[in-house]
Amino acid sequence: MSNKVNLLDTIPTHASHVWTEQAPDNCLTLVYHRFPKKWWSRFFSRWYSPYIHVPLEQFGSEVWQLMDGKRTTEEVIREVALLHPDEQNFPQRLAMYISKLHQDGFIELRSKG
Repeated sequence: MSNKVNLLDTIPTHASHVWTEQAPDNCLTLVYHRFPKKWWSRFFSRWYSPYIHVPLEQFGSEVWQLMDGKRTTEEVIREVALLHPDEQNFPQRLAMYISKLHQDGFIELRSKG
């Protein structure tokens, strides 16, 4: 028996180490600590910002805001796709985007139930 889980059946949640900032254009920026150890931050902050900022565009911001830990990935994709009916292959593109957010550690995917 396979233990594979369908991406569309998972519930995406924001990773606990990531927080957001909102830009004037209502797009979001994901922010997280650059250095895993505090002493690294004290030493390297002379040359580097202690935080990494990842700006999201409109679609990414919409997806992020809908990932509330209650909706499934399928529900998130459906809701964003309804806002943009003229976009081609949008559900597939959004699924790939959510998968990439997971691969990069910005979100966690929980199984339903």
